[in-house]
Amino acid sequence: MTIYDSVKTLRPPLERPIVTLGNFDGVHRGHQYIIARTLEYARDKGRPALLTTFRPHPLKVIRPGSAPPLLMAHEEKMRRIEELGVGHALIIPFTPEFAEVSAEAFVREVLRGDLGASAVFVGNNFNFGRGREGSVSLLRELGKEQGFLVPVLPDFLILGSPVSSSRIRRAILSGEVELARELLGRPFSVAGRVVHGDSRGSSLGFPTANLRTDSELLPADGVYVTLSSAGGREHPSVTNVGSRPTFEKATFAVETHLLEGSEDLYDQALEVRFLARLRPEVRFASREQLVRQIASDVERARRYFQDFPTPSRP
Repeated sequence: MTIYDSVKTLRPPLERPIVTLGNFDGVHRGHQYIIARTLEYARDKGRPALLTTFRPHPLKVIRPGSAPPLLMAHEEKMRRIEELGVGHALIIPFTPEFAEVSAEAFVREVLRGDLGASAVFVGNNFNFGRGREGSVSLLRELGKEQGFLVPVLPDFLILGSPVSSSRIRRAILSGEVELARELLGRPFSVAGRVVHGDSRGSSLGFPTANLRTDSELLPADGVYVTLSSAGGREHPSVTNVGSRPTFEKATFAVETHLLEGSEDLYDQALEVRFLARLRPEVRFASREQLVRQIASDVERARRYFQDFPTPSRP
């Protein structure tokens, strides 16, 4: 995939492209649908397809104090986009100055002037321009004036509701990782590096890898069936997210126990994919109760992998 960081480098390589425009946080099934329709339309018209996105996420600039946590890092987002078959992507730097561009000016100067778009595909909840004043209906109206089409796309529905990044965030924050997996089209994952912890897991008979991550979003505190990847290998696992309330002065941690036995993962890159939630995190009255519960969690996780095929790496 060719990535452009300036509209000035787009033309003449891409003349009158079919453009899809959005933030694409999560590259979820709704995004996948829009991208697939864009690529299909471009092939039918014999024109190049161009995915256009922003960095950072516009809300990080418009309202930084209340911007939602991202579902994935920018690099992961671009990798997922490339896997969908996108050959050309433009990343527009979203600056405070750019945030002040009106909706009409954005259409006239960027979409028509800089990009030379012949058609623009967006989701039905797409907003653009200063103060998010622009809607899909306005984009369609301005597109007619400027000479490009804005095809009508139905919402991509799952369980009767549109798939959206905000819906996926709510599912993850409430621990509904199975719903998030359905909406994303793959398990929600968190990546980072394994660091030394306090070795409590080993002392309990269940050694864990302590994950340090820069992810902005983590599932609700609890215990999860997970699939962990390190060094090119996948490991069925069980992961605890939370502050470990049974122990005094324990800090928040993401700790993963490999079901196939201990392996020294210290300082290795680790990706943890969340498949199902076993239970919320609770405080136990004794160490013995905690050990019995962990053993039960591990056994349930083993049964999960026996009952369901291991998901292939997306």
